[in-house]
Amino acid sequence: MSTNFEQKDTTTEEWAFNVWSDHRDWCIRCSQKNNKLLFDDQTKTSKCTKCEHIETYEDADWKILQAKRYVTTQYMPGKYLFNNLSVEEIFQKYLREQSHIDWSSWLLHDYMIAKLKQDKPTQDKLLETANLIVEKMNYDAKPWNAIFEKMNNQQDFELFHQIPQIIYEFAEKKFLDVVQKEELPFIMNDYAATLNSIYNYSRWKNDRITCWITSEIIKLCDLESYAMEAYTKCFNCDPILENFSDDILTDKKREFDLEETYIQWELNLADSYLADQQALVAVWSAYNALTAKLGIHAIWPPTNVISFDITTVAKVAKLVNDPELFRFYDLATDLNSVDAKKAGYYAEYFIKKVRELLPKITSHKQEQTKTATAYIA
Repeated sequence: MSTNFEQKDTTTEEWAFNVWSDHRDWCIRCSQKNNKLLFDDQTKTSKCTKCEHIETYEDADWKILQAKRYVTTQYMPGKYLFNNLSVEEIFQKYLREQSHIDWSSWLLHDYMIAKLKQDKPTQDKLLETANLIVEKMNYDAKPWNAIFEKMNNQQDFELFHQIPQIIYEFAEKKFLDVVQKEELPFIMNDYAATLNSIYNYSRWKNDRITCWITSEIIKLCDLESYAMEAYTKCFNCDPILENFSDDILTDKKREFDLEETYIQWELNLADSYLADQQALVAVWSAYNALTAKLGIHAIWPPTNVISFDITTVAKVAKLVNDPELFRFYDLATDLNSVDAKKAGYYAEYFIKKVRELLPKITSHKQEQTKTATAYIA
């Protein structure tokens, strides 16, 4: 993968930066530039907007691909399912498109999202819609009133877990339309990877609520234990999720420095991996923290993720004028597969070295990016 060390990023398309997208929307022939694909359901093909490469899919593969794309566009974590709809339009969905259960789930989901975001106008709109349903359909108002009363008076964070649960159930239902039940774990692995990408994008957008929702949806996915442990460890180490439930229940607003919390996140991961005797990924996480502070690595966009290889690490070590940094990296990674204890020893020193270097590096991102780019040039 190219980095600012090797090639100046030329991607300028708005979709690649200001809205979330991932690899299944990018041309496989132009992946470094993230060129967007156009999909044709009639011919079951995708076409690159730049190189015009056309990819043809078998029926089964096309259905799976489109199910994956549908889930992430229609059930995007943190977004309202009744997005930008008026009271009348939401009401018409109940009459013409959705079952009572599905519509009610969407209503519950959106109302709880609005509570998380303290979006009173949306809460009022949804309550008005519910009242319209009761009036027009001659329903008993008591069950609806009880639901809204519970949501409005809820002091226990547990009710908010309905949000990721509803998203997961709709995603699972869509996937089961195109695959057999025994195939579901495979598609869920891919879905979890997609959610992880959404988490990173949401973090870059300073959207703490969506980060929490996304991390909770992943916990519901049918994954192998090792994969679930990896995701759980990752999110548990992220400072922006600390005390999230308490903050919501007490209406406490927190401001986060995205760069500093990202650096701390990577350092937390490094310590956690080191404690589990995973020297390679411990060094990698600490390296991400250092390069983020240098302004040559970022969690998003994906074109700004720096390589973790011997050549690039050597350049970074030279940039910070610390040859020991490279020596500790080289020894830790070289011994990783043959002597875990020794690898851990050198990984620990690599992490300590990074911690020593971080306070010495100015936080002016533009200045650091300019320095790094000029050095490589």
